[in-house]
Amino acid sequence: MITLPFLQKSTKRPSKFLTLSISSEDVKCAVFYDDPSETKLKILGAGKQFLSKDSSRAGVIIEEDNVESAAEEAIKKALENTEDDVSHLIIAAGNATVLGITTTVRYRRKEPHTPINDKEVTRLYDRISEAAYIEAQNEYLSTTGNADEKLEIITTSDVSLKIDGHSVKDFEGSAGQTIEAAVYHAFCPEYHFKALQSLAKKLGLNILAIGSGMYCAAQWVKKISPEITDYILVDVAEDTTNVSIVFGGGIVATKFLSLGYKHFVEQIAERMGVTIEEAGKLLRSYLNSVLSDPEMEVVGGCVREAIKIWVMGIEILFGEFTGVKTFPSKIFLQGAGAEIPEVVKALMTDSWAKNIPFRETREVSLMEIEGLPVIDATGVVKSKDWFSNAVLSIIYKEIFDK
Repeated sequence: MITLPFLQKSTKRPSKFLTLSISSEDVKCAVFYDDPSETKLKILGAGKQFLSKDSSRAGVIIEEDNVESAAEEAIKKALENTEDDVSHLIIAAGNATVLGITTTVRYRRKEPHTPINDKEVTRLYDRISEAAYIEAQNEYLSTTGNADEKLEIITTSDVSLKIDGHSVKDFEGSAGQTIEAAVYHAFCPEYHFKALQSLAKKLGLNILAIGSGMYCAAQWVKKISPEITDYILVDVAEDTTNVSIVFGGGIVATKFLSLGYKHFVEQIAERMGVTIEEAGKLLRSYLNSVLSDPEMEVVGGCVREAIKIWVMGIEILFGEFTGVKTFPSKIFLQGAGAEIPEVVKALMTDSWAKNIPFRETREVSLMEIEGLPVIDATGVVKSKDWFSNAVLSIIYKEIFDK
């Protein structure tokens, strides 16, 4: 079960919808078509518009007018070949802004032979949500030092439900003595939640969901590798690296590092004495191996220097996860930084992890849209920096394919 607190119960299944993601560099939009005769969603169009400097940081809107203009242009590009107006939207909250927590509650019923009714289920979920909110507030306080910021629940989803040790799809109508529920909650700060709602309203769009990218990524793993239930999600975004620890298929904790793809660009700019724009082009050319041999060596040296700092940050970040005795060895990697081979290599090397209790030798897999129930008719969304838009379609399927 997935619960979206802002979704109107009367919302009918739309035949087309948009996904929108905001990074510090750009706004991306993809338009999806839900063909009743097909099991997979079809991506009909994709549009990207670059943002002016400091319009957004880690997905948080700083300059509202700039982000709105970029979003309008990205949507316009995505809809170029679509005749109908599309009014429904799933928007990414930005992984660095989302706190993902799985909370488990277990209790013994006084009347085990009496079927569980809706009131008992409601009390249970209220209890879990209250516990999750307190945990999220404490985590937000320890990370930001801000005790006053309110948090909003954007997604609630069952990880596992058990009655007397046996897994069930739902509780209502069943009987038993020992009840256990593990439920995932995604929270984001109220100011960010309201900013995304305001953006959608200005764009004239109806929000189906404000999505947690890490939640969607975990659902992606569940679909393509259901046998893997313990793993680590790493998203190397434009200006942050976000890490989620998953046990039993549920995200138990998420933390982020204020270093991302831009850190590598800035290192090239500083060491080579070029502008940020030129450094970005050099890095992309390096990744595509289209530079001369001397240039490849110089840019590669910059990347290697940047990796040293990034790895130090990763080591510190993993040390901040409390309550994790051993870390899963399987790592799923996404984001703009997933394109950098040195990032993959660094995650697999032993030097930074010698004091981190991993179960086994680490294995890194890149997250691709091929595992999603979508068909890319544009040929554009296959690149890794579009993964966040594509994976949001999982929420649409969960909402309407119950």
